[in-house]
Amino acid sequence: MEQETSLKNLQTHQSASAFAVVGDYRILVDNPQGVVHFYEGRGGWGRLVRSVPIEKWSGDWLIRTIGRFFRLNYQLSDDKVIASVQRNGYLTVQVEHHIAGAVLYQRALKGEFWDYCVSYRGDVGFGATVRTAIADLRAKLATRTNVEQAEIALQIGSASRFTQQQLEAFCEANGLMPGRHYTRQHLRQAILRQRKMNCEQFRNQLAYFGIRINCK
Repeated sequence: MEQETSLKNLQTHQSASAFAVVGDYRILVDNPQGVVHFYEGRGGWGRLVRSVPIEKWSGDWLIRTIGRFFRLNYQLSDDKVIASVQRNGYLTVQVEHHIAGAVLYQRALKGEFWDYCVSYRGDVGFGATVRTAIADLRAKLATRTNVEQAEIALQIGSASRFTQQQLEAFCEANGLMPGRHYTRQHLRQAILRQRKMNCEQFRNQLAYFGIRINCK
């Protein structure tokens, strides 16, 4: 007997013994056939309305399949912050809470709950519950911390794209020493203090540090 589950859980696990509800339909994933079955009846099993082929088993395949069935309008938000959370134009985003500098969002597909998202200073965590979304965000922040503490050598060569003259000029302008090792965090702070100058003179070399800054 099929058990009801969430839409996201159905996409993740593709269980043949589970169904999810969206709109006035119950949906089942048929792995052998590579289709999603749409049945009438939110509160009970009705007739099979349509079986929609799964075009590609990757990414948000269930969202895309449901979007095609309902002929939903695909629209990413013009707000860059909301779009970074939305990720898929078939999903809608609603702000739930502001918590200590972080923002909690809820994403939905055709009015049905999809997941929670927590955004903090450009990093976003996703989860079926608020707790799992926060845990995902913390894991990403920990990874970023490790990346930011990685040491980079200020040296010439094809990888860094610095000539000796360029390296000396870069170090002098940013208060650094050629040949020394600095953490990515230290370099980012130094570069941002003179962003305009660094963009104008050393834009090609900045990629070596793995530091993205807005040079527009």
